[in-house]
Formats: sequence, structure tokens, C-alpha cells
Amino acid sequence: MSDEQKPKEPQPEADFKEKAEEYLNNWKRERADFLNYKKDEAKRVEEFVKFANEDVILETMEVVDDLELAVKELPNVGLEQIVKKFSELFKKYGVERINTGGPFNPELHEAVETEQGGTKMQEVRAGYTMNGKVIRPARVKIVK
Repeated sequence: MSDEQKPKEPQPEADFKEKAEEYLNNWKRERADFLNYKKDEAKRVEEFVKFANEDVILETMEVVDDLELAVKELPNVGLEQIVKKFSELFKKYGVERINTGGPFNPELHEAVETEQGGTKMQEVRAGYTMNGKVIRPARVKIVK
């Protein structure tokens, strides 16, 4: 008999099981990679949503700055109520005012002026964080 006419020898069952195990392991790895990708993408979307309003809030802060200045110059209960409502709105979106009562922190404060005659910081313009991220540093005058 020639080589072409010989019947093919059946492959052992172990070879099939080995191949099936290999395919199953590859599928499990791909599935795990896909699940990790979905988690990472969900985190990116969540982060995007957290800060999606940042530009609008920054523009609104300019209005609040003007209102606060007006309240300092000419106390008015109505204006104070409006400033309070803006503060509540900011809080709703995770926006908090940066404290300028402590020591100078270059990550939170921007020194715009220094003076002799004391040991405090004076707030020139309020700074804010949004969900823990500085979106506008507090401008301060450092009095030495």
C-alpha cells in the first residue's frame, strides 16, 4: 500500500483534551481582559462626569466673587442670600472653598503679594476644589 492509501491513525483523546484546555484558558484570559477594560472605562466615564461641569462652575465663581465683593462693600441681606445659594449649589457638585486660614500651601494657594507686618495670609480671591481636585487656587497676600 502506498502512503496515500493508508488509513489515517486516529489522534489520541489526550491531544483533543489538551487543545480544548488551551482554548478554554485563552478564552478565560480574554474574558478577564475584557472585564478589566470595562471597569477601567467605567472609571474614566465616572471621572469625566465628575468634572464635566467644571467650566460652568469656574465662570459662575466670577459672578460669586463680584457678589461677595458687593456684600463686603455694601451689606445687603438679599445679596448675602444669593451668595449662600451659590455656596449650596457648589456643595451639591462637590465644590468646596479652599481654607486660607492655615499655612501657605503652594498646591492650594497662589501668592500674589507679600507684605511686612504680621504672620498671616490674606485672601485676595477665593480658591476652590472640586471633588478633591484644585480647580482654582486661592490667591493670597502673605503678610510677614
